[in-house]
Amino acid sequence: MYEEKSDGELVTEVLNGNDDLFYFLIRRYEKPIFNYIYRLVKHREEAEDLAQETFTKAFFALHQYNHTYEFSTWIFRIALNVCRDHFRRKKFLFFSLNTPVGEEEETEWGDLIEQNSFLDPDGELSNQELREELEKAIDHLPLKFKEVIILRHLEGLSYNDISRITNLPVGTVKTYLHRARKKLREELKDYLD
Repeated sequence: MYEEKSDGELVTEVLNGNDDLFYFLIRRYEKPIFNYIYRLVKHREEAEDLAQETFTKAFFALHQYNHTYEFSTWIFRIALNVCRDHFRRKKFLFFSLNTPVGEEEETEWGDLIEQNSFLDPDGELSNQELREELEKAIDHLPLKFKEVIILRHLEGLSYNDISRITNLPVGTVKTYLHRARKKLREELKDYLD
């Protein structure tokens, strides 16, 4: 019965005192949130801890949730912030994401990713070696590029959703994607020729 309720309905019921229903939101989002975090941190135990931290923060901040946005966007934003805090704690170099930059145009790399589903974790890949190299190349991207590539091509989110999650203008999201694809294309040029 509760599995059929929308995210918004579950949130409303949790806010009205039925805390146990938050479990259904966790079940609905635990796999995508874990996968997203794992792709950023590349450590299973850390990803599990950070996913748990994400849901804990979401539960205690649920009263701040704005129903005009998708719950999925909101929870991914929390996961992103949890990962950013994690990287800061580990003293990773963190780049400012507030630099305004121009618009991007779609590139052949973006088309290549989408047409061949190289980044689809559930899809069949015709070239396992290329996938492994692509994953390594993504790991070498600066964090700001890695975040948007994962959100766009692994999670399949729209530019607008990525903008809301990262708190970046859509134009900046597109620019970061363009630059990330360019770096990936350069790193994988031997495999793409």
